[in-house]
Amino acid sequence: MPALSVVLPAYNEQSNLADAVEEVLKHIASVVSDLEIIVVDDGSTDQTRKILAALASRHPQVVPLHQANSGHGQALSNGVNRASGGHLLLLDSDRQVSLENFAVHWRMMSDYDVLLGCRWPRRDPVHRMFVSKALRLLLAAKFGLAAKDANAPYKLLAHGVWDEAIGRMRSGSVIPSALLAARALQRTDIRVLQVTVGYSERPHGSSTLNLRRLARLSAKAVADIFFFRTGSSGHA
Repeated sequence: MPALSVVLPAYNEQSNLADAVEEVLKHIASVVSDLEIIVVDDGSTDQTRKILAALASRHPQVVPLHQANSGHGQALSNGVNRASGGHLLLLDSDRQVSLENFAVHWRMMSDYDVLLGCRWPRRDPVHRMFVSKALRLLLAAKFGLAAKDANAPYKLLAHGVWDEAIGRMRSGSVIPSALLAARALQRTDIRVLQVTVGYSERPHGSSTLNLRRLARLSAKAVADIFFFRTGSSGHA
């Protein structure tokens, strides 16, 4: 069993994927040599699949997964379902989150069960910032508290924390990462720390999350929050 599974969903990231994997190898594999890098191609229509195959042939740590286009949330969940590491690092493949402090964060895992990244400075369009704020308010209403940046694509955690949280979500949740963060903070039997992570504009390409898709996802996210089984504040 590897010590760490890095999970990266990817949709039409032909311009970023190779560099994203190289950054994981540079900043993470140099710290944790016993790792796997699970890249989940979410039915990309560009050259992502071809690039992923080439990466897997060059780097034995890279594990390629493919699914019909089902969204980021399902890609993340499928990637974690395949993961066998004792710890998980949940990232995106757009290279917006800095990995330069990973070595510090990994050492901190001797004292914590979960590290939740908080992006700073945020460099997203106004409509995405609005949705993030609305999500935070909804999570606070449901859980009594909310992560500073629940949907941030940087979460380092013990694998069992994910297993406990995913069992409380409805099947096919579109926001498993945000619900994971909220549940982790709600629990009283684990140690959670929120840490600042560097965040920058996408180096290549543009986000596929336009206003229409964002509206559809937001409606599903509200349902996901409503159906989440909070239970007791400790481990259930």
